Amino acid sequence: MRPWIVMVAIGMISAACLGSSMVLMGSFLPSLATAMHASVATISYYYTIIVLVMAAMMQVVPRVLASVNNSLVYLAATVLITASLLLIGHISQLWIFLTLAVVIGICISFMNFVPVGILIDNWFNEKVGFATGLCWAITSVFQGIMSPVLSTWIGSMGWKNALNLLAVIVGVLSIPCAFLIKFTPEQAGTKAYGKKSADQGEEVKEVSNSVILHSSAFWIVTLLMCVLQFPSVANQMFPTYAGAAGFPATVGGFMVTAAMVFDIFLNPLVGMTDDKFGAEKASIGWMVAGLISLILLILATNTHSAGLAIFAAGVNDIIYVFLGTGITALSQTVFGPRAFAKGFSMVGTVSFIIGAFAMPVNNMIAEKLGGFNAVYIFFGILTIVSMILIAISGKNHFEKN
Repeated sequence: MRPWIVMVAIGMISAACLGSSMVLMGSFLPSLATAMHASVATISYYYTIIVLVMAAMMQVVPRVLASVNNSLVYLAATVLITASLLLIGHISQLWIFLTLAVVIGICISFMNFVPVGILIDNWFNEKVGFATGLCWAITSVFQGIMSPVLSTWIGSMGWKNALNLLAVIVGVLSIPCAFLIKFTPEQAGTKAYGKKSADQGEEVKEVSNSVILHSSAFWIVTLLMCVLQFPSVANQMFPTYAGAAGFPATVGGFMVTAAMVFDIFLNPLVGMTDDKFGAEKASIGWMVAGLISLILLILATNTHSAGLAIFAAGVNDIIYVFLGTGITALSQTVFGPRAFAKGFSMVGTVSFIIGAFAMPVNNMIAEKLGGFNAVYIFFGILTIVSMILIAISGKNHFEKN
């Protein structure tokens, strides 16, 4: 029972802290821009700073988790994020806002898919994929509920009071959960869920960075994650797409909602299929679904079908889900127990840097090549490349190098 409690605690922390400071913060950008006498584009550097800080932190996070009491780590992180969100509603200087972005970036570096994957891997010997998917489904539910609620609060009580209330909710949901998290079951005086395999029963020896960097497994997974950074942000572009395609603004909103709803169910479903069929076979299957969604989006654009666009947006969320739940399961398979924690964090460093430029590149393609059909074709090519990389990864496991 304890492993599942730890999984829920990790999910609650990631949902409240990472979900609020990244996804939900988008609801406050226009108001913040007005308060700080800056453009929304300038305020948006908040995200760039956070992503780059996370990239820099990826080499530090696994070592901190392994050597420092995790309850203290997550207690400090959740308190700092709660305090930062409270402060943001009471400042008017841009430099303070961007400094808080650095603080938030450091904190949520312990809450993204890399540390979540490491902790779940430590606590589960079986149903690892399902546990990972369920963990991220908690985030999806939180964001799905809070996004419309925040819009209502901002309209009724003003953005500052809404942000203050969000900060209180973040603190209430996340801070108590920090006391439940330990790096390994042994530190909590219990056992991981499920039986250990023969490999897991052996003593795990430290693998050097040099050995990982010289493995084909590292470069294949790194390239895969970098390739998928671009199509994985499609759900953030749906409102812009709807306007460019001539749909009413409400269609863009419904497309985002559809993606959120699908996200809740797809996360555990992807994890279950990874457990049942193996990460490589399941991953290729889900990428085929992602490719079909892109074809449907192009068809919806050409036929001007709002219903088809909304449905396709929901299915398309599989690419976003894969970059969390799916890539974690695949990396566990490809790297193996000896190199997963260190290798996955090294991959995260590179992919976060690339991810910081995904939105500008996608928008440039839409502007230069005459619309979003070109963007979806670009995404389709990258999705096919990802399937090829997944197939290659099956023959290039770290343990076989």
